[in-house]
Amino acid sequence: MPIYEYRCQDCGHVFSKLWRTLSAAQEAAPPPCPQCGSENTTRIVSNVAVLDGMGGLTPSEQAAVNRQAEKEASILPKSKIEEFRAAKKKGK
Repeated sequence: MPIYEYRCQDCGHVFSKLWRTLSAAQEAAPPPCPQCGSENTTRIVSNVAVLDGMGGLTPSEQAAVNRQAEKEASILPKSKIEEFRAAKKKGK
């Protein structure tokens, strides 16, 4: 579901519109301004958010990776856990 930003050519208000599909956004007329009601609006180029520190994953993708890691950690054999603990103690 794409979110596009629009600017009202009459009052200058910038607003966002969530569309259900890309084709709906492309086929429909630009939405009216929620501030003044004018239909004289144009789509503008939005800023892009860059997620730093998460490997470029979206929050939901990162949550899925974290859940998988927790699941794998919960089923590690006891011997492997002991190895990790020993290695950690050596690192101190």
